Amino acid sequence: MRTRLISSAVGLCVLFAVILLRNTLVLPVILGIVIAIILYELAKVVGGQQHKLALCTVLSYGFLSPVSQYLLMQGTNETIMQIGSMVKYLLLPVCLMLLFMDFVWHHEKFTVEQLGFMGGSMYAVSWSLTMLITLCFGEDFCKHGLFHLIMALGGAWIADSGAYFCGVAMGKRKLCPKISPKKTIEGFIGGIVCNAVVFVLIFMGNIWFTNRLELHPLAAFTPMIACKAAALGAVLAVISVIGDLSASVIKRQKGIKDYGNIMPGHGGLMDRFDSVLFVVPAYSVFLTLFPII
Repeated sequence: MRTRLISSAVGLCVLFAVILLRNTLVLPVILGIVIAIILYELAKVVGGQQHKLALCTVLSYGFLSPVSQYLLMQGTNETIMQIGSMVKYLLLPVCLMLLFMDFVWHHEKFTVEQLGFMGGSMYAVSWSLTMLITLCFGEDFCKHGLFHLIMALGGAWIADSGAYFCGVAMGKRKLCPKISPKKTIEGFIGGIVCNAVVFVLIFMGNIWFTNRLELHPLAAFTPMIACKAAALGAVLAVISVIGDLSASVIKRQKGIKDYGNIMPGHGGLMDRFDSVLFVVPAYSVFLTLFPII
């Protein structure tokens, strides 16, 4: 437990530093490193690390995706935007070509399963986490960019914490015993309720804080906003569990306990971001369809 807490504290310190420097290249670079590490952990699951060209291609795509998206969204400098645009639109076709080149070159050892899993992971993981850059700097979100960045990440981790404590306190019936023996139905429901309540309080607090000079605190608590925030929190809690279980199924089928050991007591970055990969796109889609702030 001590090791787990120390790892969590170090991770939170890194996250806090990145948030403070979010308006610089630090955010996309750190995010790119996170994506690359996750992709490496996933490649190891199918033995893809032995194919050097394919592995380098996958890691490069993961690292450059958030960086190119950040450059593309720097509207104050046309040259930087053009560089970001060029990298963004050339990155996928070039990387796919390199992947298939390695597949053809080493066809006796490079299996279709490895190609499909590495290529799919390359695109899906990068697309999902790069959406954090859009939430932070996108035209539709930039007014509350920092808030959305934190809430998109918190949507998974708050639900996970709520489910854990509710499960410890009241958990009796197993949710998916063959996939994740520790998850309970009581914890699942508790995570949904906790996420919904926390989202209502945080969204209402943000609305009041943003308009505190002209808005009475009670005026922020409108039924429509409260319902949207609660629905968002509940939906993200459910999707978070789906993401967690999906990652667990892969581990069970491949016979591994953790995706890595970069975070002592927690496992790999994939073990910490499995639910985040599902939650971030869902958060963006929900707010696009049903704006709250």
